[in-house]
Amino acid sequence: MATTLKERDYSLSGGYAGAVALDDEHIEDRVEETWWHPYIPRKELKALMQRSDTPALIDFGLWLALVVGSGYLAFLSWGTWWAIPAFLLYGTIYSSSDARWHECGHGTPFKTRWINEVFYHLSSFMTLREAFLWRWSHARHHTHTIVVGLDPEIQVKRPADLVKIALDFFYINSGPPEVWRIIRHAFGQPNSDVRNFVPEEERWKLYWSSRVYVGIFVLLGLYSLSIGSFLPMMFIGLPRFYGGWLHQLLGLTQHAGLEENIYDHRQNTRTVYVNRVFRFLYLNMNYHIEHHSIPMVPFYALPRLHEAIKDQTPTPYPNLWAVYKEMIPALIKQATENPDYHIVRQMPEATAPTNESTDHTTTINGTHALANRWLEVCLVEDIEE
Repeated sequence: MATTLKERDYSLSGGYAGAVALDDEHIEDRVEETWWHPYIPRKELKALMQRSDTPALIDFGLWLALVVGSGYLAFLSWGTWWAIPAFLLYGTIYSSSDARWHECGHGTPFKTRWINEVFYHLSSFMTLREAFLWRWSHARHHTHTIVVGLDPEIQVKRPADLVKIALDFFYINSGPPEVWRIIRHAFGQPNSDVRNFVPEEERWKLYWSSRVYVGIFVLLGLYSLSIGSFLPMMFIGLPRFYGGWLHQLLGLTQHAGLEENIYDHRQNTRTVYVNRVFRFLYLNMNYHIEHHSIPMVPFYALPRLHEAIKDQTPTPYPNLWAVYKEMIPALIKQATENPDYHIVRQMPEATAPTNESTDHTTTINGTHALANRWLEVCLVEDIEE
């Protein structure tokens, strides 16, 4: 007899948060309780956390050149069969804005803050993530990584919905709700989850930003109608849908199939080796245990951080195939048999000092406890001084 698995409540007003009062005292207690952090000498960590405009400008400049260059090729190919590979290339590069939104949201790529903010808002618009909302959302994600009822960015909920996961290779499952959320916010109508993590005094920013987004797309739609072609939409807006396959392919490796409700990134986050092209488009986010353990380290320093702490973390996956070979059966089992099933990563024999052993380390769990962009920027600037 077939068994219907009960859908888990992942809302921030129910589930885990419904069982534990969601106030500052309880949040602080939970975060400070057990978060693992790696041992790394303070001097070495300071060097890793140094921000510089040069490597970021080279990387982001090359990315923008590729967006423009591939867009020009796509424009020339319009009306021919060559448009299919040309727009796939353009859309893939365009949609890698998701990785750049993420990094700029942490305030780490550029030493010059205004440059960081320009790229943050540009890449947020490109990837259809309203900038002010997602800054607060991602702060909560880092504070309570895949903790049910506290993390608003859990990508694969349980029981796993395999159809929804597949649809998001073209942003079909998550994209329309995100667009609708932007429209709602343009009218000043956030839902209960948004009210949970965005302070009331900050919401006016996301309202006005959402209105700008809506205004741009309305004008773009009217222009497309006036010329009798949806070509403009193929360059702005639609690329996130038809070109988002790579983001989904890489993004699923971050947490899917791993343990929920545990304050140890070695068990709820993955690091996987990928080729140089993917690393460029993904801004080294394949080093995801490292990023979550010390989120103030810029993307260009993550490979060095990985080398510094890899003896304290599970063995990295050698390639994407190794991840999916393990993850797909786990997701199928979560979908059909046991939603509580999860992959358990083998821990290294050597263990890092406990949170109390801070003589030669920089305390990291305090950053998680107050993880928002402003504190992260202040911490980085303090260390640089």
